[in-house]
Amino acid sequence: MDRLDALVAIAHLRLRLVMIERNPKLLERIPMPIEIKRPMELAGLRSRLARARQTEAAIEVTGKRYDGVLDRIDELHEAARGNVGHLEGQESELRRLVEAMTGGSNGGPNGGETFSIESSEVGQIISGEPEGTGR
Repeated sequence: MDRLDALVAIAHLRLRLVMIERNPKLLERIPMPIEIKRPMELAGLRSRLARARQTEAAIEVTGKRYDGVLDRIDELHEAARGNVGHLEGQESELRRLVEAMTGGSNGGPNGGETFSIESSEVGQIISGEPEGTGR
């Protein structure tokens, strides 16, 4: 097909489009199939759409429950955050009380006195004879 034949073919197509635009009833003369055949993938579409709607509703219910649980967790967290300051205050009061009882230092027993062993004997000394030897 040379350029001149292509130009004539395109002109014919444009003329047909213009005629159909001006008189749409021309399309009624073209035979159309009455029933559009469906592919196998669309055969169960109604049941699939119903299932999708049920799943969507179930997800919505689950989402609302999830949001409720998160709201309750947030409330408990806020209560815990409010109690932390109170507990920190109690901790500092108890620390001051314990430090006052020990004199402010972590010294030895009996008010800082030291304990030492001055004897050279360390351990237990056993004297005598074992029982049942008959001496």
